[in-house]
Amino acid sequence: MGATMSRRHRPETFWRQSVNPDDNLIHPKNWKANDPLYKYLEFKREKLEDRDLGTIMRMVVMYCPCQVSRCKCKAGNFVGNEHNTEGWTHSNCIRSGCNHLLSDHTLHLTSASRTKFMALVKLVFDINNIKASLEIEHKKPKSQRNIVIEEVYNSVYKVLCKSVRGDPFKAPNFDKIYGSPPYEKIHIEQILINFCIRFFGSNKAVLTFEEALMVTKIVLHLFNSWMWTLPDNKSHDQNLYSNTYSFYYSRYMVHCAIPRLSHSISPRYQATAIFGSDVLKYTLKSFSNELQVWCYKSNIMWNEQTNLYCMTKMPIYMNLLKKEVYNRNSPIFTLDYDMSDIMRLYYRLINKYQ
Repeated sequence: MGATMSRRHRPETFWRQSVNPDDNLIHPKNWKANDPLYKYLEFKREKLEDRDLGTIMRMVVMYCPCQVSRCKCKAGNFVGNEHNTEGWTHSNCIRSGCNHLLSDHTLHLTSASRTKFMALVKLVFDINNIKASLEIEHKKPKSQRNIVIEEVYNSVYKVLCKSVRGDPFKAPNFDKIYGSPPYEKIHIEQILINFCIRFFGSNKAVLTFEEALMVTKIVLHLFNSWMWTLPDNKSHDQNLYSNTYSFYYSRYMVHCAIPRLSHSISPRYQATAIFGSDVLKYTLKSFSNELQVWCYKSNIMWNEQTNLYCMTKMPIYMNLLKKEVYNRNSPIFTLDYDMSDIMRLYYRLINKYQ
């Protein structure tokens, strides 16, 4: 490795340590701008927000409990001509035991600021999206339905509905479903840093330390944007794992995948920061196979350097990583290297080859 290296390639630019450690678990904010699904749903929601108040109220009131004292109606159910906004607002709830006006269901919203009201609209929009996703799952043939996904969607749907009915201006608490991240003590990012230093730190391996750092950064980024494979009936030796794949998959759905669909779930976590050795063992083979296919399909659009790393250096890295991940006695799961170790090793190698 040469003596000079531009600052943009130096290791401190690979892992920025946040003042708040919890921030290191969360996806960088720019993921929203680069995510087609998020942008599409954001566009749809903004179009809804631009519609007349009557249309918006018709949607919101379906999840609002009646505010009349002692009325047990938990969500309004109204009928009327949707094109006649004024007449519709004076209709009565048809739920048994209610029969109160729409305005009785929205008393608690009249004094809300526009910011709070739009946050509620966002919440209800998310409820409808989750409900639609749940209905799609239910309509699938029995052989194609996945009980884990249905349970996750149903749990999220219940939390969102409960939030609207309880305190519509308070952020939903999704930690009640599966607890709060992280879910493994040593996370995937730490494991890959351990692997990188342990096996490429001497600069005598098939990849230099600098090259291994760059590939590690690429792999972590791609893993965080990768959609995990669905839980199936494949058997695993549970003596090798602390929990089942379904256990981790449901938590991945809530904290990493569904925030793309339901924008009230905030923030979106990085899978490599909240999961560790169990998930890496469960997913590495599938991830590696899909990564290889993606590289072969995408490389025609890449520049020379990206091609070099993804088509030549990454396969070497991934093959070595798989051997270590499935080695029960591998030290990469117990080492605890940090940024200072990376910097120390980096500058030692720089000085050595000057």
